[in-house]
Amino acid sequence: MAKNASTMPRYDVPITNSTTIMHCWFFLLAVLFAIDFCEGFSTSPSTAISKISTACARGSLSAHRGYEDSFHADALAVASNARRSFLHGTASILATFSFSSLSYAAGSSSPLPLGAPAPEFSLLNTRGQTITLDALAESGKWTVLYFYPGAFTSGCTLEARRFQEDLSSFQKLNAQIVGVSVDSMEKQTEFCRVEGLDFFMLTDQGGKISKAFGSSLSIPGFGTFSNRQTYIIDPEKNVRWAFTDVESHIPRHSTEVLEKLKELQNA
Repeated sequence: MAKNASTMPRYDVPITNSTTIMHCWFFLLAVLFAIDFCEGFSTSPSTAISKISTACARGSLSAHRGYEDSFHADALAVASNARRSFLHGTASILATFSFSSLSYAAGSSSPLPLGAPAPEFSLLNTRGQTITLDALAESGKWTVLYFYPGAFTSGCTLEARRFQEDLSSFQKLNAQIVGVSVDSMEKQTEFCRVEGLDFFMLTDQGGKISKAFGSSLSIPGFGTFSNRQTYIIDPEKNVRWAFTDVESHIPRHSTEVLEKLKELQNA
């Protein structure tokens, strides 16, 4: 039996303030993550995003009028129609959704200073090998180590494709491309196969190496993700350059890295 509106709790603070809206988004994302493990999905990402926006708007109005259950119902309805690719892109969406406005809830690590030794690591790659910083340096090559939020998301897919397109140009400069994210090995391996990538990815589950490089984003209730940043490391294992604002210009990022690499080698 439906509750009478007059008996429902009311809010003294308008639900449209930024903090509450962020709580709504986190609720939606939590539901989506949970549903991801239970069922398949057919709705396109754009449709899902549109429905989520509508749900937020309706939920905001309903809560302001005292109807909490209405918002939750909208959220669950959206979750049941969301597609797995949208869920896998949650980390990327958070990365692009003005993280500065989420500073009260999310903490990010600071990038490494230029000239500092790159942190040592030992991680599995998508070819079943254990890769260390020493192993990369032993080749005598420069390393473009790029961190990304999640495989198969639109931004990360575009970024990987651009690096693949420019791979021969990097190789001519004696440089190797290596990607890093907290995704599982299985997911990253499939990502490389589907996209036809001729460079490998490293799996940093738990985000320990991402944190060491200052490329992590920790969100309470969700865990740690790799923030979208890129480091150029010389053959002596020193950090020569750090790209920390990659999100706003992903399509041209590979070209920018290539130009900076040439500049550093000619300095």
